Amino acid sequence: MLWVVVDPVVGLFVALLPVALILEMAWGLVLLAIWPTVTRYDGGTEWFLFVPVSDQTTAVIGAGVGVAAAVLGYFLARPALGWHARWVRLVLSPPARALEQRVEDLTRSRADAVDDASAEVRRIERDLHDGAQARIVAMGMNLTAAERLMETDPEAARAMLAEAKASSSAALQELRDLVRGIHPPVLADRGLVDAVRTIALEAPLPVEVASTLEGLVPMPVESAVYFAVSELLANVAKHARATRATVDVSRPGPLVVVVSDDGAGGAAAAEGSGLAGIARRLGAFDGSLTLESPADGGTVATIRVPLAG
Repeated sequence: MLWVVVDPVVGLFVALLPVALILEMAWGLVLLAIWPTVTRYDGGTEWFLFVPVSDQTTAVIGAGVGVAAAVLGYFLARPALGWHARWVRLVLSPPARALEQRVEDLTRSRADAVDDASAEVRRIERDLHDGAQARIVAMGMNLTAAERLMETDPEAARAMLAEAKASSSAALQELRDLVRGIHPPVLADRGLVDAVRTIALEAPLPVEVASTLEGLVPMPVESAVYFAVSELLANVAKHARATRATVDVSRPGPLVVVVSDDGAGGAAAAEGSGLAGIARRLGAFDGSLTLESPADGGTVATIRVPLAG
């Protein structure tokens, strides 16, 4: 705003100063030729810059000053552009603290992204070790025991085979759940909006989904936003005491997802809470989570993630 108000004055002065000095030379030469006529109507004296022209000698001095002004204007033309560039840079450049804050934010979001990735790897390892891996090991033991009992105790062998079959089904389901937690198939197959609609259908309260989203969304951003919406709706179901919720997906520039409910309100993204975790994960994509949750009811959570293109 300062630049908009002041630059027309500064820019005009810087641009016209060399031109005005050169034009002064032209006026000085004209005055040298017509000074008698001009001074006759000016009370005997015509000021040219700081030279009072009243006779031939002062007219020559004025013309010389005009030539000197033109030379000065010629040599000032290039530096004047530099002066204007420095003025624009001074006014429009962000403050140094803003750049430092930006670097700090990017450093923190990168560290958060690394921590989240490490935590996700540890979660996958734990789920595999405690879930599917344990069931597969048990299934192998049951099959070995059934093989030994096949001739001596067929009934016990059949029971162990049935148990092994159940273990294989449970292990397969746990693997599917694990894969779904990494990147849901519906998200890969049908995109963000349909994946959000799937979450809405599975929610324990009515959820209305509206979308004006056009164009493609990068897959990592889709995944982060999908899980953010999933966690927000889970919070609504658990804590908000709401009767309905809405999800609005749009892209007016950045990707914007608004999750709102008619619940009790009072939500806060305190450090260590699930909402703070959502904000931290979105920060890896330069995104943000803002909350409007007055104590008298209703919560509006807005996710914004900038997209290239």
